[in-house]
Amino acid sequence: MKPKIIIFSIFLTVCFQAFSQQLVIEIGKSITNFDYKNSQGNELDNLQSTNQSYMYVGYRTNIFKDFIFASLGTNYSTYGSIGSDNVLNNYFEWETSYLGLNVGLDFRVFKIKKVNFYVKSTFSSEFIIQGTQQLNNTVYDLVGADDFDQTNYFFRVGTFVDYSISKQMTLFFQYMGGKSKQLRSSVSNIDQEKLRLVSHNFGFGLFINLKS
Repeated sequence: MKPKIIIFSIFLTVCFQAFSQQLVIEIGKSITNFDYKNSQGNELDNLQSTNQSYMYVGYRTNIFKDFIFASLGTNYSTYGSIGSDNVLNNYFEWETSYLGLNVGLDFRVFKIKKVNFYVKSTFSSEFIIQGTQQLNNTVYDLVGADDFDQTNYFFRVGTFVDYSISKQMTLFFQYMGGKSKQLRSSVSNIDQEKLRLVSHNFGFGLFINLKS
């Protein structure tokens, strides 16, 4: 993890310990795919998205009045893709699971009675905890593989709406979409493989007030 990320995370942690207002619990479904180019720069045209899942637990607090909020938490996300190569008649499938540290900012853009509308951006630093690749009838373990067993940086943007169901709890529904930073390849020449993870997350959760 880069020093700037560590410093920022420590700063947010100190702020949350002093001013934390809400516990955040979220679960949802993801539509994920791999953005892959081979060493010649050619894409796999027939890669197909797969349905995956994610979970998030963290803290959220207002940093400017009641319409700008910061968050810090941990996310568990799964990514996958399937495809085939009609030229060589190959079938391939990926299934991966990542654990990450997530920081974010959200802005309330307008409010209608008890319903609030927000825009949101997040940055996460994730590492693989489980993963497999299937090539035809052979399955490979991706933990330790150069292209996957490395820190994965993910930037997402999206929107959510929340509705206050009591003084202690607020229900929200959220969409976040994004693409990871290019994963490093073990190939050292100029023309090398390129791989990014793509996800569209649809979820719901609760804000639980920790301070009245």
